[in-house]
Amino acid sequence: MSSTAKKRKSSRIKSNVCVEEDENSRIIILPSADYSGESDSDVESEEVGVADHAAITDFQDENVLHEYSELSGDVPGISYRKVLDTYGENQEKLEPDHEYEWVDGECVINDTPDNALLLPTNVQNKIRDSSLVDLFQLFFSLELKEVIVDATRENGYDLTIEELDVFVGILITSMFNGRKSQKDYWSRLPLLRCEPIAAAMSRNKYSTIKEKIKMSKDSDGNSNDRAWRVRKPLEIFRKNIKCFGYFSTALSVDEMMIKFYGRTVLKQYIQNKLDRFGIKMWALCMVNGFLLDCDIYCGKGTNIYASETNPKLSKCALGSRVVLQMVQNLLLIVTPRKLYQYHLTFDNFFTGPDLLVHLKNIGLRATGTVRSNRIKTTNEIDKKSKRGTFVSKYDKNSGLNYITVMYSKPLSVLSTCASVRPFGTVRRYSKEQKKKETLEFPRAFTFYNQYMGGVDLHDSHCSNLRSPIRSKKWTWVIFMRLIQSSITNATVLENLVTHDKKIGTKDTAQAVAESYLAKSSYNLERHRYETAPGKKYCTNSKSCGKRTTKKCTECNTYQCLSCFTAKHKK
Repeated sequence: MSSTAKKRKSSRIKSNVCVEEDENSRIIILPSADYSGESDSDVESEEVGVADHAAITDFQDENVLHEYSELSGDVPGISYRKVLDTYGENQEKLEPDHEYEWVDGECVINDTPDNALLLPTNVQNKIRDSSLVDLFQLFFSLELKEVIVDATRENGYDLTIEELDVFVGILITSMFNGRKSQKDYWSRLPLLRCEPIAAAMSRNKYSTIKEKIKMSKDSDGNSNDRAWRVRKPLEIFRKNIKCFGYFSTALSVDEMMIKFYGRTVLKQYIQNKLDRFGIKMWALCMVNGFLLDCDIYCGKGTNIYASETNPKLSKCALGSRVVLQMVQNLLLIVTPRKLYQYHLTFDNFFTGPDLLVHLKNIGLRATGTVRSNRIKTTNEIDKKSKRGTFVSKYDKNSGLNYITVMYSKPLSVLSTCASVRPFGTVRRYSKEQKKKETLEFPRAFTFYNQYMGGVDLHDSHCSNLRSPIRSKKWTWVIFMRLIQSSITNATVLENLVTHDKKIGTKDTAQAVAESYLAKSSYNLERHRYETAPGKKYCTNSKSCGKRTTKKCTECNTYQCLSCFTAKHKK
């Protein structure tokens, strides 16, 4: 951002607040008496976060508007659309002109936000009236399927939408009905065979679809995008998951690892993760695990505002660029006054004082754990101190709180939406008392623990939906993750509007699998075969001549499996 724009915005904010100091050298930021609360930013769309997409037409017929309350506080005098234009290619700091003045104490924040549900009642009613399959297809939509079908046809296989649905139904069935080998689903042994899958599609046809299925055409190739092979369906999916807008005020940004041991330039290694090897994805989630945005990490040099002619923020910290990428759509479609009620949490990979000050200046409050080498000041705390001992500082020029507390080791947090007081409580095990005890912790830490973890929750649900059917292609795990995330989002939506009985992802997966397998035209219910004594030739000996031991119980004829399937297929 240019120096002129920064000074203009800073003067705008300072003129609308008054700062009071108490005897403990804490400051309280309050709206001044002559502050009307109106922003002079550009007028933006009031239809917050509703995507223009055919799959969700039913949810858009009534021109749904999100209901927001009027809030007091710091409202930026410039919209994010203008801030976005000021980003430069060689910009190393988001706030290059900001000077930090750290002093002991805390910046008291009395209006610590909570998690508010902004989903209108009429939309909740429509979700409640929709089936689990309908909710799943909001995210794994017809448009997304058509992209996969067209790409597969270009690869030499004439796939139809119905066949793709049956294929997806088989994959979803395998998530809760596992086998050691995918061939076991078509086994002749009753203990291994899965009749719904075997009756829906032949093993050869399934194997052919799995071999030929693609998510992109050759014409979609882009040398500047390492994930171009899945980019088109991924962008459609990203648009679909925003169809209800940002209907929760508690948001979190984190990374997800998709387990993959094959060969690809996208494969990452993270030592402390449960799945150490895989493809890393950035994600924005609500606290209940609803996925709001995601993207694939394509490498160190990736530019989040990718453009061949106008790259931006390429020299800024990776964590800062990722957070801005995930919340960019939120910042663009929500007006500054309404943006004030949202708050963001992320871990120490992303957190830095430059990022939190920048987010506050554009109207979004945030909290995150921070590494000691990210800040040019320190909170000295004795490592032998009692658990719960804390030290706090704040930046006088921004109101950014820097709090360090002793746990098993010193932990630090930066926050623009929570301070030390009022204290929160945590239950932790005490070795001395040999039982759990209640400890007082600064509010910023309990706030972080309360609202951080939405991405991990979503990732956990997806991990519970893993299929034993695998592939050596890296695009396969992305295809499976789109299915898993669609099931998870559908489950979260159903539980959000249903108060009597909660369901799990397994229930949603069963409903979708049953619906998709029922679309099969390959139905062998009337005609079954049994093992016949001795070796018999196929009755279609003139064109076949294969030896077989299969006897059709309906026709009372001996047929090989190929002729049996061809004769009795609907």
